[in-house]
Amino acid sequence: MRVLIVGSPYIASYKIGIEQPFRELQRHGVCHYKVRQDFEADKNDVAAADVILFFRTVHPGAYNLLREAKEMGKKTVYVIDDYFLAMSPGSESGQFYHDPMRREVYSRFIREAEMVKVASDYFARHLERHYHPRRVVSFTGSVDFQMLDRLEKPQKRDGRIHIGYEGGRKESAFEPVIQALRGVARTYGNRVKIEFFGYIPDGLEDLHQVTFAQYDPDYRNFLRRLYQSNWDIGLAPLEETLLHNCKTNNKFREYAACGIAGIYADTPPYQGWVKHGVNGLLTRAQSRGWYEAICELIERPSLRQQIREHAQADAREHFTIAACAKRWHEEILQDQK
Repeated sequence: MRVLIVGSPYIASYKIGIEQPFRELQRHGVCHYKVRQDFEADKNDVAAADVILFFRTVHPGAYNLLREAKEMGKKTVYVIDDYFLAMSPGSESGQFYHDPMRREVYSRFIREAEMVKVASDYFARHLERHYHPRRVVSFTGSVDFQMLDRLEKPQKRDGRIHIGYEGGRKESAFEPVIQALRGVARTYGNRVKIEFFGYIPDGLEDLHQVTFAQYDPDYRNFLRRLYQSNWDIGLAPLEETLLHNCKTNNKFREYAACGIAGIYADTPPYQGWVKHGVNGLLTRAQSRGWYEAICELIERPSLRQQIREHAQADAREHFTIAACAKRWHEEILQDQK
């Protein structure tokens, strides 16, 4: 089976959602795949493939290829992990996706592709209600456990509880967390260390317990650093908006794989995965809730250990590259028209 992937191969969601499982499938002889960016793919690429995946593209030329692929009788799949039209029109990304032509291309891809693949059940239900696609398939990305298993976690010698966040800017989501962390710093003093990789919220830089490291755009380096951080507690705040509700369970997947006890926003991306008090804690977007959840994990090392163990077990059941590749094969590539 020959698979053509049309879209950018340079972003993290491509690496974890497509590249890792498709390398696995190719290694086992299930398919052979090649990637073309949406501005360089052409009709000959489509003609040579059996299945065409359109990844996050809103390029008019890519939509023309979708139409040609359908005329040739090819299987077409639109792969998206963000609800672009829920982005604020005032933001840089929102301005791009709210361009009338791109909005129309996005909507047509959803409605006209044979299948739409997303990474969130909430997003899948939203598309089914509002766009009526032919079929929607939902499953998350993968984690390279073989890479993680080759790494060693450095031993902590300072005796402190390490609390951390690694990821992009989330100003609104962190608003209640800032006051919670300031309260934790006052209550526990030098018993805690608070680390930020990639983003540090305003209002925490003056705390002597806080450290910051720059963002690393290489996802494999990102995951290595997270694993070797050896954090006791990982923070995963998230706004409750339509845009964010349609997102996938990134932080649970990453914290669970790295053996970090996570505290997660009680929002759709995590509600289906986090069993409160078992493989993580869920909290609403209030400073008191975040403060109490952090304090509970600081005071109860046995709960932290239980959460780590259950979360890692869940991650190794659901998020391995092999598990992700199996779902691609059985639910998309092998599916009969």
